[in-house]
Amino acid sequence: MSKNKNFLLVLILNLIMSLFVVYLNPRFDILTLIGFLAINIILFIVISKIEKKKEKALEDKINNIFNLLHSLDINSDNYEIIDDEFGKLRDEIIKIIIENKRIAENAEKNKEILREYTEDIAHQIKTPLTGSLLLLDLLEDEEDESAKEYISRLRDNLLRLYNLSDILLKLAALDSGTIEMTKDRISARGLIEDIIQNLKDYFINDNVEIPLYGEDFDLICDKKWTYEAAFNVMKNGLEATEDRHIEIHLKDTNLYKSILVEDFSDGLDRKMLEKVFRRFYKANPNSKGYGIGLPMAKSVMERQNGELLYHKGKKSNAFELRFYN
Repeated sequence: MSKNKNFLLVLILNLIMSLFVVYLNPRFDILTLIGFLAINIILFIVISKIEKKKEKALEDKINNIFNLLHSLDINSDNYEIIDDEFGKLRDEIIKIIIENKRIAENAEKNKEILREYTEDIAHQIKTPLTGSLLLLDLLEDEEDESAKEYISRLRDNLLRLYNLSDILLKLAALDSGTIEMTKDRISARGLIEDIIQNLKDYFINDNVEIPLYGEDFDLICDKKWTYEAAFNVMKNGLEATEDRHIEIHLKDTNLYKSILVEDFSDGLDRKMLEKVFRRFYKANPNSKGYGIGLPMAKSVMERQNGELLYHKGKKSNAFELRFYN
C-alpha cells in the first residue's frame, strides 16, 4: 500500500512539473525535452535520497530490535512505547524478555531456598544421628543396667528420624504441586474432636483439656491434609503455653468458615511472625519440633484457596484456618 502511494505521488509530481515545462515552452522543441529530462533526474535524486533515508531508518529499527533480543535487563517502567510498523513486535519482545528475566530471578531464588532447605535438613538429621551413635558407643561400654536407658534414648532418636523423614515426604509432596486436593465433605467438630483425642495421647503426661466452642458445620476440603494442618497448629499452640491450655472456636459466616485456635502465650511480634512461616525456623532452639508445622499448615490452606491467619490480642493469640465459601 505504501509503495503504491509513493508511485502515485511520483506520477502526480512528474505530471505537474511536466505541465509547468510545457507552460514555459509550449513549442515542444529541444528545450522542452531537456526540461522533461531535468524533471525526471531531479525526481530520481530526491526519491533516491528519500528511499535511502527510509532504509537507514528501517535499519536502525531492526538494529534496535536486535539490541532488544540480546538485552538481559529490560525495565518495563522506563520503556518508551513507539507506534510504528515494528511496534507490536517490539512489545512482544519486551514482554518475552521481562518474563524470561522473572523466570531467571525465580530460579535463582528457588536455588537459594533449596540450598537453605538442604542445609536445614542435613542439620536436623545430623543431630539425632550423632546422639544415636554416641548411645551405641555407650552401650558397648556399659553393663546391662544402663543399657535399658540407652536403648530407650536410642529409640527416641530413631523415632525422631522416622518422623522427620515422614514430614519431609509430606513437604516434598506439597511443594511438587502434583497432589490433587480432594473435596471431602466433613464435620468441622468431628475433625477437631479427633485431633483433640490424639493430642491428649501426645501430651499424655500433661493432662491436656481443650474446650471446643461453636456450632458444627460442614467443610468441603481434603480431610487428610486439613487434619495435618489443624493438628500442627493446635500442637504448636499447646507447646507455646506453659499450662498446655488452648481453646478452639468454630465460626461460620456468609463469606467463610473458620477454625480458630486460641492460645494464651506471649504471642508473636511482627518480626517473629515473618520468621515462623519459614521452614525449620524454631523460636525455641531447644524444642523437640522441627519448625515445619506452621509452614506446612499455611501451604495446605493456600492449596485449598484458604488462608492461615494470625491474630494478636491483649490476653491471647490465635491462628485461624479460614475456608472461603
